Amino acid sequence: MDGNRVHVTVLIPVYNRELYIGDAIDSVIEQDHSDWDILIVDDGSIDRTVEVIKSRIFDDQIQLIQMKHEGCAAALAMGIEYARGPVITYLGSDDRLLRDSLSTVMPAFDKNPHLGYVWTNYVDSTGVKGLMDFLPGKKTLLEAMISGWWAGWCEQFFRKSFYLQSKGLDTSIRCSADTQLALLLGQTGCDTLHIPKVTYWHRIHPHRISVEHYAEQMEAYHLLRRRFRSENMELTEQYIIELEQIREQFNELKNYAEQIKQFENSYAIRLARRIPFGFQIRKLLLSKRSHETS
Repeated sequence: MDGNRVHVTVLIPVYNRELYIGDAIDSVIEQDHSDWDILIVDDGSIDRTVEVIKSRIFDDQIQLIQMKHEGCAAALAMGIEYARGPVITYLGSDDRLLRDSLSTVMPAFDKNPHLGYVWTNYVDSTGVKGLMDFLPGKKTLLEAMISGWWAGWCEQFFRKSFYLQSKGLDTSIRCSADTQLALLLGQTGCDTLHIPKVTYWHRIHPHRISVEHYAEQMEAYHLLRRRFRSENMELTEQYIIELEQIREQFNELKNYAEQIKQFENSYAIRLARRIPFGFQIRKLLLSKRSHETS
């Protein structure tokens, strides 16, 4: 380790990614920050994934754990349990870290021992920049996520000691592990931080989890929000109040739209009096208005 730097484990859960896993590992090896290790958890791959991983292991800075196929949440939980670093970042097995990813974020953990969760931003392989953002208003991470905000999933860094204060990942929920992880850390009350810099490269391809298991991911996301909301009565009441406010705003917009429609009809009728054949147009407009109100 370098001086007083906080060590970071780059955790890579993987399942059948023989085409991409080598690229993910190489992106960590190329980091300009030296105090890291890689922990890869293979979730029962049946292709050449493990063979590719073993070809990249040159010393104990890169380690591999193999388990039977149980899903992303189980692989992530296993990795957190065995991670050596007090700080962990989660790298998708088909993605890459930009070269300054670790050096951008780790100084924040060095400075603040209460910092438990950090997210940055990403760019995808088509060049489109992600929409990660700061927490809305004065909300905490947990409050924001329960309200429906979720712009803090990439790139995730977290302090292991805060995770260990939580109840841990429910591995029966196989998808949306990143969402569950953030909710768990939000419950601990740890400090959070958004660093609005691109540190992560997200690969777009037809077999990514977000495409092949989209419906399952959405179901898990809504289940997790309901579960964490129900565990906190204060947040449940806040959520209901916010829904009422949204409903009131919607009704105001609806009334405003109706007023605009009435004004437009009235203006069209007045205008029809001034143009040739306006009588016929006015008659049609009045007939339309009568039909809409009947």
